[in-house]
Amino acid sequence: MDRSWMNLPRVNADYRNGVEYFLNLAFANASQENMILCPCKKCANVNWHFREVVHEHLVIFGFVPGYRKWTFHGELTSRTASSTSNPPFHYNSHHGSPREDDMEGML
Repeated sequence: MDRSWMNLPRVNADYRNGVEYFLNLAFANASQENMILCPCKKCANVNWHFREVVHEHLVIFGFVPGYRKWTFHGELTSRTASSTSNPPFHYNSHHGSPREDDMEGML
């Protein structure tokens, strides 16, 4: 699909239709516990959010610059023909929210 809509003003109907297309693809291919990594400028594919939050972020903040190949959202690259590139999903039970980092594992 042509992704020129990603460069349009965020109030443009074609941009919003493109966001819906992206969300449908991402939630069909890469959701974990009904959440995906948010590709907005603020979250930069680090924070996991529900569909409504990701939609809001993409309309308010736009996509992180340069994110044209949606590898974190189920789009395969030539190198990863059999799996997606999503980082592990971790659930932080202390705070009751998902998190993507593993500080203990990094030490």
